Amino acid sequence: MKRAMPALLALALVAPLGVAACEEKKPTDTAHDDAGAGADKYATADPKLARALQAAASASAAADNGPPPTGIFAPGAADARHPRHAPTKVDVVSDGADPKVSLATTAGAPGDAARTASFGLAVLEIAQQMGQRVALPTIDFSLMLGPPPKDDPNPGQLVATLKIVTPAKEQMAQLPSGMDREIATLQGSEIRVALTPDGRESDVSLSLGKSSKPELDRLVQNAAEALVFAIVPLPDKPVGVGAQWIAETRMPLGGVDVIAYRAYRVKSIDGDRLHLTLDVKAYAADKGAQIAGVPAGATFEQFDTLAQGELELVRGEMVARKFDLQQREIMMFAPAGGADKQPGQPPGAGMMTAQVVSQATLVRGDDLKQALKTGGKGHAEVH
Repeated sequence: MKRAMPALLALALVAPLGVAACEEKKPTDTAHDDAGAGADKYATADPKLARALQAAASASAAADNGPPPTGIFAPGAADARHPRHAPTKVDVVSDGADPKVSLATTAGAPGDAARTASFGLAVLEIAQQMGQRVALPTIDFSLMLGPPPKDDPNPGQLVATLKIVTPAKEQMAQLPSGMDREIATLQGSEIRVALTPDGRESDVSLSLGKSSKPELDRLVQNAAEALVFAIVPLPDKPVGVGAQWIAETRMPLGGVDVIAYRAYRVKSIDGDRLHLTLDVKAYAADKGAQIAGVPAGATFEQFDTLAQGELELVRGEMVARKFDLQQREIMMFAPAGGADKQPGQPPGAGMMTAQVVSQATLVRGDDLKQALKTGGKGHAEVH
């Protein structure tokens, strides 16, 4: 298993973009036809939300007040916009229709009530495909969400301990013999998310278990990124159906330091449960991406990440009860010495392209207990 993950990414590097991106398909039946490179997911979104999202993503130095066209911020622009370790910013675009409900905890509840209400068991499944030919193992993570130790110097964290890590029953490709034992070594690994009382992340870190295979750390990083997206930064005012807000977060994504913009919309409210839609657009903070499998001397030139999903959130909590997100990421690299582009070739020709499509599904709390009873998602045994 030594160097397994870099080798898989190397196989996913293809050229030119015109072949890789246009023919790319997601590993699920819920794939979106607009996943090609350069597609603007928000062209068909609610116009007001689309304009707000585009404005929020604008680099302060951009002359046209738009997002960086290459998907990579100019030097220093990302740090000026959202420094590392700064809490997520939340902008309420619309508070929706009446009647409205507050997503915060009830009056008189402890300041960290939303975080503690999210503690407990969860099951996260991640499927990922790299390029058109390489499918990583689909993994079931059985998580215990809880607080850090009492003597921890950073008490405002959500800690996800990997209790069981196994290949899912359904795989996109046959796994090599012994892969299940390698994956199981990730048991005991931890993901830590620093949070404000209203669910705004400021930092994400992970530590592998004592027996974990270091070359599998990418699988734990995938779980950490999915967990961040399953945490909902709560708006500071009551919201109704149709409400929209945008969360701006500095975070790692697919091995790249990014500023991610999550656009939430309240689809429906049923008692204490809200059904939300989620759209994500991310921009690389700089050209310093260190991606395994990319030849030495290659330069990071373009970045395109889009994601879309839905989730169910219970009032007074910050982690979704149910969460499903499909994501597509494309990175373009110019080889050392520049791209070998011939006259008349389209933009991107001669570059190497790394592409990843993935789906993350999470179930937790009472919803997980119900799923276990009915044999649905959450079949992994949790101790």
